[in-house]
Amino acid sequence: MFSLKGKTAIVTGGCGHLGRAMVSALADANGTVFVAGRSHDKFVSVFGENTELKFVEIDIMDTKSIQDAFSSVAKQSNGKIDILINCAAQYAGIGTKSEDLTDEEWDKCFEGIAGSTYKCIREVLPYMNGGGSIINIASMYGKVIPHLSVYDAPCESSLIPVTYCAGKASVIELTENLGRSLIDRGIRVNCISPGPFPATSVNELDELAKRLKDRSPSKRLGEPEELRGAVLFLASDASKFVVGQNIQIDGGWTLW
Repeated sequence: MFSLKGKTAIVTGGCGHLGRAMVSALADANGTVFVAGRSHDKFVSVFGENTELKFVEIDIMDTKSIQDAFSSVAKQSNGKIDILINCAAQYAGIGTKSEDLTDEEWDKCFEGIAGSTYKCIREVLPYMNGGGSIINIASMYGKVIPHLSVYDAPCESSLIPVTYCAGKASVIELTENLGRSLIDRGIRVNCISPGPFPATSVNELDELAKRLKDRSPSKRLGEPEELRGAVLFLASDASKFVVGQNIQIDGGWTLW
């Protein structure tokens, strides 16, 4: 029931820190996987030249680019897209106190998280005739607010502003709302909310890593590979009765 053989999947942001693990989970289950991103060169640097993965260019901030990307994938897969993972996002204002955000930072960050997720869902629907699975990527900070003490000096450059939290919370609400409305068309919409999965650049900041570990009931940080199981579950028929749900993969962070 976990096999994706014969199914076509798109992962936006598939070259990123978390996206790579999601791509590999789908590929290992024998899905045909398109990595959607801005740079083919980055795709090659991450996955290599000799790969069965496919690349499609996309700008998640631009509706025409999203339409072109999905149309291109559909033409290569008999007109059908079975799985969409909305992993890509565009952030602004990281390191800025919530009360000091500019209009530009608010608009760019909220649109880059919630707006882009909605647009990708809207534009994939014509290619999911007969059903499909949409997996949105939110965050633990879509459910709880950041502990400001974690981001005190010398970690203030990593402060998570309200735009990020509001955007991720909206992704969870989009999941619930569209989960209800799209199941009538056989399309399941669900969501994953990762906890502390900092990229290598953040791990190198020893104090921030220590503070994140100390706050977590698991007393450690997440590894991208630990998302693979939930991604495959939601993408496959194993979850065919799971609709509009948000799975927290946060080591217990949101238990507090």
